This record gives sequence, C-alpha cells and structure tokens, in this order.
Amino acid sequence: MTPERASGMHPERATGRRAVGRVLLAVGLAAVVLVGCGAPSSPPTPVPPSSTLPAAAPPAGGRLLGGPPLDPVPAAAAGTATWSPWPAALHDARHSSASSGDGPTTGTVRWRRRLGGAATGGPVVGRDGTVYTASNLGVLHALDPSTGADRWTYASGRRGGSDLSTSALVMPNGTVVWGPPGRSELVGLSSAGSLLWTRPLPGRPTSPASVDGHRLYVGDTGGHVTALDVDRGPRVAWTVAVGTTSYGSVVTDGSGRIYTTADSALIALDDRGATAGVAWRVEPRDDITEVSAGLAPDGTALLGTNGSREWAYRRDGSPRWNTARVITYSSPAVTADGLAYVADHSGRVRVLDIADGAEVAGYQLSSPEQIWSSVAVDRAHRLYFATQDGHVLGAGPDGRVLFDVAVGDPVDSYPALTADGVLIVGDRGGDVVAIG
Repeated sequence: MTPERASGMHPERATGRRAVGRVLLAVGLAAVVLVGCGAPSSPPTPVPPSSTLPAAAPPAGGRLLGGPPLDPVPAAAAGTATWSPWPAALHDARHSSASSGDGPTTGTVRWRRRLGGAATGGPVVGRDGTVYTASNLGVLHALDPSTGADRWTYASGRRGGSDLSTSALVMPNGTVVWGPPGRSELVGLSSAGSLLWTRPLPGRPTSPASVDGHRLYVGDTGGHVTALDVDRGPRVAWTVAVGTTSYGSVVTDGSGRIYTTADSALIALDDRGATAGVAWRVEPRDDITEVSAGLAPDGTALLGTNGSREWAYRRDGSPRWNTARVITYSSPAVTADGLAYVADHSGRVRVLDIADGAEVAGYQLSSPEQIWSSVAVDRAHRLYFATQDGHVLGAGPDGRVLFDVAVGDPVDSYPALTADGVLIVGDRGGDVVAIG
C-alpha cells in the first residue's frame, strides 16, 4: 500500500482510526505475519486457467462498476515514458501511476509467487523487465518477468510487520535503491544483486524518488526528507525535518520543488542544491494523512487524509479546490493529462479534473469493499486496483469490468505494469501475482 499506511499494529498508530476500525483485520495480519515468518519463499507456481475468475454478469447496459464513466476518453496517453517501464512507486517521481503502454485486458494469471512474508511493498520494473519486490521478511527479490523465479535475492537481515507499501527505485544505470523494513537506512544494489552502498537515515525510509537519476529524495517515518547525490558515493546533500510522523513518499517534478505529507499536513520544500528549506506547510484540519501527495503536471499538489475531503493546492500554497470523498488509505494517482484517480474506503474510484476538482468519472464496486491500493492507469485510461477482500480488478474507461481475479488475501501493495502489459501486484498472504 505510498503510498502508504502504517498498520494499527504499530505503537505510534495505535490510536488511529485504522487501529480502532480494523481490529479484526489487524488480527488477521498478525496471523499472516506469524505464519510467514516461519515459511521460506517458494518457487513460482504455475497457475491453471481456472484460477482466472470470470467477471460477474454485468447489469443492463453492459456495465458492472457504477458510473459515470470517463466520457469522452482523452485522446492523449495517460502516462509518459520513463527510463524503465515502472521504475518507482506509482511509476515516477510525480506519482502519475500511469503507463505509456497498454495494460492487460484479460485476467489470465501468468504466474503466482509465494515470498514467505506479506508482500505489502509495491513492485517496480527494471529496463530489462526484471520485477523487484520485497516481503516483510526483509528480502528483496529480483523476479524473472516470464516465470516469477528469482534472478537474485538480497536479505537485509531485518523483518518488518507493517502494511506500509513502499517500493524500491530502479535508477537509469540499473542500480536498485531500497529501504529495508525495520531499518533506518537505504541500500544500493547492483543489477546483479551485489551490495554497492548503505546510507543511514533519521528514520525508516518510505519510497525513494528521482527525476534525473543523479539526485534522489527519500522521506522517512520520523518526519524527515533527505536528498542524496548518487554519483558522489552517494553523498547526503541535506536533510530537513518536516513533521513528527510521516507515512508518505516524496513527489517532485524536477523543478526543485518537493512535496511530502506528515502528521496532518502537506509540506512543500525547495531544493537549493547544498541546502533546502520549507517553502510552505498547509493543514486543512481534516484528520491525519497516511498517504503520499500527488503532483499534477501543472504543479497542483494533492493531499489525501483520513477525513472526508481531497485537497488541492497551487504551487504557492494557496488553496485551489477541495471535494468530498470517503476516508482513504490510497495515494492519489495524477495522470499526464490532468486527471486524478482517488480510491477510498467506500469501494469507489473517483476521477477528478485537476483544474477544478470536478468528478468527471466514477467507478463504484457493487459491494463497498475498501480499496487500499493505489490505482494504476494504462495508456488508454484502463484502470487497475485491488481490494481488502482480496480481489484484483481491471476495468475499461467505460466502467466495464475486464477481469476480477481473487488472490485470496487483502491487497495493500500498489500495483505496477510491465512493458508487455502485465499487471504485477502482491497480497498480504505473501503472494506476488502476474496478470495479463
């Protein structure tokens, strides 16, 4: 799940709504972790066609998800190309969660891989198609995209029990940057899995981000943002404290402005090279935030909270709009054409026009199952997301369900799309599944 949440099992989150409202879910997670801790990762399992669930019979008009649909569908692609198909959490440093290629249109399960611990981290995809994903056992796996078999693994030696969905970052030169669970550090690994470097951080890292492959930014749960120059060792350029607690990853568009979330606020930082400072901080007093910010191409920054509204701010920190929605643990995805996809606890994905916050489309599940994963969007504005009752769904922009695959366990992981149109997602039971 950057987007990203901390489990009610964490002492610092024990008073949060998650801990109160999801007690049974937390107990289930504890059981999964206890089982997973004693189980090693297993080889990929061939999946028979029967594992692909047919979509439920659609209602009159051929629609399954509630509307309104996206109409007209934008002619431009929802995503833009980066140096690899999906190098970072939510695809890129801006968190578009949108691919420049097509996603799957059928629910064929290509492979299913048991990692041995909860697969809450979001997968990323390297230039050669290698899928990088981790489990709460503290092991990063480099998976063959065709079979799900390990190309290599890196064991950090530390386990974590969070449902916080964080991802590795694949740099343009193939270096894999990862924050192991339970550790206040980043590690850099070669494309062959060799340890290149380790850098301590003030707190446990969230998902790192980079626009140019030279300077990367990373937040941590202690409420800091750190910039590292990768070409110089890497060397820490600066660290800025932004709050007490943060579960969101940083977003940036390469302009020198970085956004993050902490406590109940959205914070803008200005990178001045060797130093950085807080440009502004806004707190709409709409409960705490447990997700990452979103960043539109025009510089509009989004804030999701545990409250009842989605908030948008201009680059200067002035309010742009706010709109009603249900509590969300899902980080917003903002496409290249200015659409924000926001999922929530009511089982609805809202598509908002970044210009004014108007809901231009909506996709409502027939049963209000909570959506904790972020939404992934392909070139043609097909959308992909997963639920807490263990279903992974794909839908066309017209709302027609393309597939509904039952993976068997709640999904906290943020999904990724490969270059050949395969959806990769992990579940809390420890399985990573390739669909398409």
